[in-house]
Amino acid sequence: MSVTTHVSAGRRRRQRLRRTLATLVVLAAGAGAASYAVWHGSGTPHEEELVRPVEVAAAPRVAATAPNLSETGGFVPVVTDRIPQPTTSIALSAPVPGTTNMQQPAARAVKAAFAAAHDDGLDPAIRSAWRSAEYQQVLFDRAVRTYGSEAEASKWVLSPNRSAHVKGYAVDVQPRSVATWLEEHGSRYGLCRTYDNEWWHFEYLATSHCPPRLPSAADAG
Repeated sequence: MSVTTHVSAGRRRRQRLRRTLATLVVLAAGAGAASYAVWHGSGTPHEEELVRPVEVAAAPRVAATAPNLSETGGFVPVVTDRIPQPTTSIALSAPVPGTTNMQQPAARAVKAAFAAAHDDGLDPAIRSAWRSAEYQQVLFDRAVRTYGSEAEASKWVLSPNRSAHVKGYAVDVQPRSVATWLEEHGSRYGLCRTYDNEWWHFEYLATSHCPPRLPSAADAG
């Protein structure tokens, strides 16, 4: 009788051990399946954010539309409502070198005209081209103090919202011989002297026929 009881107790222990092992196997399989589901995208969004790398969809390609140059005499039109942003960190009062931050059609026109002037034996240089709105305001405020009123100051320096320098299509050149050359040849490149009182000031107007000059910047629209 005692032998039978010992055998039955041993069998029960083995059965409990098998059940325990079976339970552990099921739990391990379930955990593995859950991890697989999370990795392959069937888990919750929160789990995906923790486990999966972020995938960014590529932006659709948009075909650029070229301007119809036949309608503008071969010149790229001036975009007067777009003010270029600085491409480098420039101190407020620092002179901006060359054609930095000018509108690209204007910058190309200046470079081409300067190359031609150089071929004609001149040494063209830029005294001032693009200016930040902040720096233009400094110049305008200084002119108001010098000339006594905004109206008088505007004959020489325009406020930032009116300045072609801020908009990126004006250039002040030097020396005087280069300005004289540009008056004669600048229209080939779309560059025109715009004011009677500023021999140094030229603007890219995207035309081969320069309009009559204005007495001063104060007369500009």
